[in-house]
Amino acid sequence: MKLYHRTTEAAADAIVAAQSWVSRENTQEVYFSSAQSGGEADGYGDAVLSVDVPDTVAHLDDEFPDGEQHFRVSISDLAGRVVTRER
Repeated sequence: MKLYHRTTEAAADAIVAAQSWVSRENTQEVYFSSAQSGGEADGYGDAVLSVDVPDTVAHLDDEFPDGEQHFRVSISDLAGRVVTRER
């Protein structure tokens, strides 16, 4: 499943360079959207990153009437997965 993470330009550069994630929520999880653009996640930053994860590690956090879904994924489940800059 391809998921999208929105963040600041500086944070996106750091995530892509390190190919690793840091949780700012103190939960050891990172939040993602099913939508690459538009939708509820747009307010979280101008930069968009993507990562492919197995469905089994993406935990549904929220769902919206337009079909967009938000997921949380454990940092340990993101280890070794390629992070790509989409925007």
